[in-house]
Amino acid sequence: MAANGGRGAALLWPEDPMTLPALQGIPRPARPAPDANSTVPGGPGTEELAAELGRRLQLRVRPFFRFLSPDSPVVERAPIGAESTVTVLEGACRCVLSRVGEDPAPGPSHPLGMRLRSGGTLFVPQVHTYRLSDIHVPTTLLGLDLESPG
Repeated sequence: MAANGGRGAALLWPEDPMTLPALQGIPRPARPAPDANSTVPGGPGTEELAAELGRRLQLRVRPFFRFLSPDSPVVERAPIGAESTVTVLEGACRCVLSRVGEDPAPGPSHPLGMRLRSGGTLFVPQVHTYRLSDIHVPTTLLGLDLESPG
């Protein structure tokens, strides 16, 4: 999977209307303290998803959950050297993408900002990072890092 030849992000959506309920039904760890933002590795349900996706894409897929609290400060994802996806399982947040080394502030030269709501999945190319903000309700994200095997 690559969007725009690997030069840009893509907003994805499933063809099967049961995909989001299936993702929302994946067991996940308990939400941490209300005022904490945390990232935790995926559990048994996400490991099965990651293994099947990895088999189909011939990549190593690493799942993780990110829990965001209401009125959280801006949360940034450091570049990881791999493509990734982020799916909002519950809640919503604003996501601004930028190429590594560029200013992530939205503006005329940076149109890659959008509001992600429950069910929205964003594909993030390898040379991009993202910043999450405008979190008004508890928000749970499922992330998948898509790494080359080896």
